[in-house]
Amino acid sequence: MSRSDGSTHVAVWGMIGLAAAFGALAMVTMSIGPASIPIWMFTVGGAALIFRGPIGKAIAKRISGEADAGMPPELQGEMLQELDDLRHRVLELEERVDFSERLLANAKPAVGTERPDA
Repeated sequence: MSRSDGSTHVAVWGMIGLAAAFGALAMVTMSIGPASIPIWMFTVGGAALIFRGPIGKAIAKRISGEADAGMPPELQGEMLQELDDLRHRVLELEERVDFSERLLANAKPAVGTERPDA
């Protein structure tokens, strides 16, 4: 589970939300007793409708890693090529900055700024 696409976060926050909802329902049940049965039924039924609908399908695709499956393969290749080009350009820029920093660090300060003939 070392994916960095955020699906791990979706699963973790989903479990936290589920635990919070279950805890809230348990507290309601303890305070009002058997009268909480309709509340449980509406909550479970609503969750089932939500998770069987498009929201649930989108969450399932995100967790399973199918979120990018709708992109055509030629576009994926093009994006990967552009990403490689950008990485190469950033590496070149880093080298230039390092070179400039070394030049500035090795530059000798001017001892006298006045001209001797003045």
